[in-house]
This record gives sequence, C-alpha cells and structure tokens, in this order.
Amino acid sequence: MKLKKDHHENNEEEVLEFNPNIPQDEQEHPESGDARYDELYAQYVRLQADFDNFRKRNTATASVMYMSGINDMIIDILPVIDYLDMAINAQKDEEQRKGIELVKNAFMEALKKRGVEEMQCLGELFDPNVHEAVFKVPDSENAGKIVDIVKKGYYKEDKILRHAMVVVAE
Repeated sequence: MKLKKDHHENNEEEVLEFNPNIPQDEQEHPESGDARYDELYAQYVRLQADFDNFRKRNTATASVMYMSGINDMIIDILPVIDYLDMAINAQKDEEQRKGIELVKNAFMEALKKRGVEEMQCLGELFDPNVHEAVFKVPDSENAGKIVDIVKKGYYKEDKILRHAMVVVAE
C-alpha cells in the first residue's frame, strides 16, 4: 500500500511504502491533522480490530462445531457396540465369540483414541445426573446402589455421550 504525501513548498511528492512486517507504530505516516486522513486511518484501525475479532470468533466456532460433529458420530456408533455385546453374549461357538470380541475391541480402541470411556458404574451409588434408572429391585444391603447395567453409558472428557441405563436396589 502506498501513501502519497504532498509537499507544497518544494512541489515534491514523497511516497511512503506500507510494510506489513514492520509494526504499524514504527512505520512512517503522513502528517496528522488532515481530517480525511485521520478519519480513514481510524476506520482502518477499527476494521483491522473487527477482522481480528471475527477471525477469533470463527476459530472458536469452528472448533466447537468440529467437536460436536465428532461427538454426534460417536453417539451414532454406540448402538453398534451394544449389538456386538449382545452377539458375544448370545454366541455359543467359542471361535465365533472370539472373532466378535476382536471386532468389538477394535471399535473400543478407536473410540478410546478419541477420548471415549465406558462408565464403570456397577456397585456405585445411583446418580440421576449420570445414570438412568430403568428398574428398581428390593435389596436392603445395597440400597441406592447400582446392581445391574441394562445399557452401558459412555463419556468423553467431561461430557456424557450416553447415560447408563441401570437397575437400582432399594
């Protein structure tokens, strides 16, 4: 960007080069006092600040959208893990059971790389913020504790992807 500065006395024209590698306050500027220049310079500074704020906002929004998309995809995959667990439990042939377990373990390893963890809630106290009670069974020794898991729960970092469906003793 070139800025022209007229010298009325000598009828000379000085051209100032804008160098983006040099901080703005160290670059030469035309003499202040020209109202139009001051107005344009103030507008330039505001636009530069607005663009910087826009860039920061978009970076934060893109990051949130990316993580939301990953979480949505993981949530869609969780029923596949449930079906694999059901297939493992229903399988009578040991070799086929091992094959299904290998597939399930590969899924779990991929989810673990993305920060997904399975909730370990058997024997813990029931927490309605984390667990979903689907049955209550009488058991005075374990009152308020989870005695069985109907559907496993999963979380990623501090976010619950799916609440655990549990049986609670009362």
